[in-house]
Parts: sequence; C-alpha cells; structure tokens
Amino acid sequence: MAEKVVEVTTHMGSGWKVTAQVREHLLVIDQPSASNEGANPLETFLFSLGGCISAIAKMVARERNITIRQFDVHVRAVMNSAGLLGQPSDDPVGFKEIAINASIDADLTDAEKNEFLDTVCNRCPVHDNLLRPSLVTHQVQH
Repeated sequence: MAEKVVEVTTHMGSGWKVTAQVREHLLVIDQPSASNEGANPLETFLFSLGGCISAIAKMVARERNITIRQFDVHVRAVMNSAGLLGQPSDDPVGFKEIAINASIDADLTDAEKNEFLDTVCNRCPVHDNLLRPSLVTHQVQH
C-alpha cells in the first residue's frame, strides 16, 4: 500500500488564536485566557487521541460485525508545566502520563471489551505515535 501524506498548515496572527483550514473545516486552537475561541493545543492533542481511538473502534467493530451502541473515551493526562513556561524541570516538557478509559456499550463480555480496546489502540496511529514517536524535524522557512 502506498504511503499516505497528511498535511496541515496553521496560521497565527497578533493574538493567541491559531487556525487551520482542513478540507472544508476551519479548526481553531486558542488559549483560555485569550479570546477563548477554541480548545488549547494540549486539549486538542488529547481530543485527537480520543477521536482516533473512536474512529478505529468503529472500523474494528464493522470488521467483526459488532454493534457498538455507544463508545466514549475519557483521556486524562498529567504534566508539569514548568518546562513549557521556561523553568527548569527534570520532568518532560510534555505529558508525564496519559490514561485512556473507554466506555463500550456493546454485547461483549468484559474480557472481550478489553481485547477489543487492545486491538483498537494497537491500530490507532495517534496512539502508536505516543508509544513509538516519529522522527520530527523543524526548520525556519525561507
């Protein structure tokens, strides 16, 4: 199968709001203390994780002919904000831990729900990037 390329270009003006036009959707990231027009980057990151897990759950359920009446994902992350504020810290700048708790309304036993969630998380690209980070490069565009 050919590689798939996913691209997003963001724009930030004089305030804290960051926008991106993704297909026909205008996405907004903002800071609560600013104009508060969107979730902050950390909340958006966790939403991406929960959203990806949900989409993969729908795919796996379809493949296995499982009817999922409802699938809710609660993502909780803990971080020390010292690093992002430019203060010294032995902790990572990002999250120290992320916990995923899925509520699955389907005709499955608890063991089957656990196996289903394991399968889903193992197929989720966002989840995989957290376990096995991708090479990330950065440069100033000239």
